[in-house]
Amino acid sequence: MDVVSNVTYQTSDSNVDYLSGFMGNAILQGLLKRTQNAGKQPQIKYTAWVRSQSSLERLRHELGEACEQVNCVAGGDVLEIIKPADAIILGFPPGVLKSVSQLPGVHGALEGKLIISLLAGVSIDQLVTAFGRGLGHEDEPKSHYLRVIPSIGAKINDSVTLIAEAKTAGSKEQQVTAWIFEQLGQVQWFSESLMNEATAVGAACNALMMVAVDAIVDTSVAEGLSRSAALKLATSSLRSASGLMLNGGMTPESLKEAMSSPKGITINSVLELERGHAQPAISDTVRHAIHYTRNM
Repeated sequence: MDVVSNVTYQTSDSNVDYLSGFMGNAILQGLLKRTQNAGKQPQIKYTAWVRSQSSLERLRHELGEACEQVNCVAGGDVLEIIKPADAIILGFPPGVLKSVSQLPGVHGALEGKLIISLLAGVSIDQLVTAFGRGLGHEDEPKSHYLRVIPSIGAKINDSVTLIAEAKTAGSKEQQVTAWIFEQLGQVQWFSESLMNEATAVGAACNALMMVAVDAIVDTSVAEGLSRSAALKLATSSLRSASGLMLNGGMTPESLKEAMSSPKGITINSVLELERGHAQPAISDTVRHAIHYTRNM
């Protein structure tokens, strides 16, 4: 399994590199789709760096025809890839941070750059410790640090991206970061002190969705629906209901009231979930996710 991959793009204003894995590939695919389908955009050049030939083949397969827009490279000196960049996006597993920070020459290669971290559970203070002092330290090169958590929906330009409000990056660097991730979906800003909690809530929602849809589909198949029809129905229904709360001004309480007709299917389904202690189980899951993230 590859530890580090790299994606680079250049705009008229910035050069951006990614040190990443699966999420980095999702972000690259989302950016390619956005720039293909949008109107006037900054001129962009992409370079993707992976550690092995097998990873390169997998990346090319995932990109499909879009691979023609990307300079894909396997192996070699990653520092030569990141040195020309104005910004570096870190997306490898959090446990790899120490080994990456100890790569010969990496501190020099990162000097003065915008460093955007996608590492769940890793604070800006930990990044500064790993890679050097940041903005405001006159005795060290002024690097800019931002902490960003996108969702896998970046692949289809439907990400919910969390960005930590921090004084460790300048206003221009924050604008560049916001622009990148706005191409991939929604952007929400949180204080650094709440990033672990916000990250955990998003992860718990993903877990809940996967378990719920899996159970709905399996039961639907057992009762006669085809698997493809059940999957489409379940996911479309979830999107429809959540859209009313996201864009329609409704709350869970008002949505339940609106959908609960006398002797109706929805209210009886709610009661069955309550009988199975679904709400306490979900609450426990969210609390566990938050505590787990705080201790990563």
